[in-house]
Amino acid sequence: KYVEIVDGVMKNVKFDDEIHIADMGAGKGYLTFALFEYLTTRYDKKIVMEGVEIRPDLVLKINDIIEKCNLENFKFVESSIEDYKPAKLDVLIALHACNTATDDAILKGIRNDAKLIICAPCCHKQIRQEMEKSGKTDSITRFGIFLERQAVMITDAIRALVMEYCGYKTQVMEFIEMENTPKNVLLVGRKSDAPIDKSAISKQIDGLLEQSGIGEHYLWKHLFVSLH
Repeated sequence: KYVEIVDGVMKNVKFDDEIHIADMGAGKGYLTFALFEYLTTRYDKKIVMEGVEIRPDLVLKINDIIEKCNLENFKFVESSIEDYKPAKLDVLIALHACNTATDDAILKGIRNDAKLIICAPCCHKQIRQEMEKSGKTDSITRFGIFLERQAVMITDAIRALVMEYCGYKTQVMEFIEMENTPKNVLLVGRKSDAPIDKSAISKQIDGLLEQSGIGEHYLWKHLFVSLH
C-alpha cells in the first residue's frame, strides 16, 4: 500500500532525469528497499536513494546487504535527520519519525527545496505537553483521551499548514487501515508555483495555537530559525 501511494503521488510531479530520494529514520529499511526496487523497475529515470539512519550498526548491516545485492545508486547514511546534508533532494520520506523528528524531516525537505514531502507523522507529544502546561481545557479536552486526540489533530494540521506556507500543495490522507495501526495519517506536500497568502496561513496557525493554549509548535518555531 505504501509503494502504491508513493508511486501515485510521484506520477503527478515533474522530475529531471535523476530522482534523488531520502528516507528519513529508515530503520532496517524494509520499505526503503521495497520502494527502491519498485521505482528502479517501473521508472525510466535514474533513481538515487539514501536511507538516513542514526544507528551505526544498522547502517553497516544494511550497506552490506546493498553491496551483496549489487544495488547501484542506493546506500544508507549514518546521520540524524537534523544533521543530514543531501547533495540534492527531490523526494523526502519520513515514516513515523518519533516526536519532533517528523518536524525535523519536514524542515529538511523545505530547506532543500524538495519537490515532494511525504510523511506518516509521529507523534503529538510536544503539543500535548504544551496543552497540559497551559491548563487550558474545554468540555472536550478535559477528558484525557480526547485531549490526546485533539493534540494529534492540531499537531498534524499545523504541519500541513506550515508546508502550505512554504509553497507546498498539501494533502492529508489515510495511509493504511486503522486496524493495522492508529498512526495511519499521511501528509503529502507537492511543491507548487501557485501564489501563497502567507498572512492568511500565518493567522490560521496562530489562531490554532492561541485557541488551544499552545505556547509554541516545534515546526512553526524552527521554520523561522532556519530562515534567518
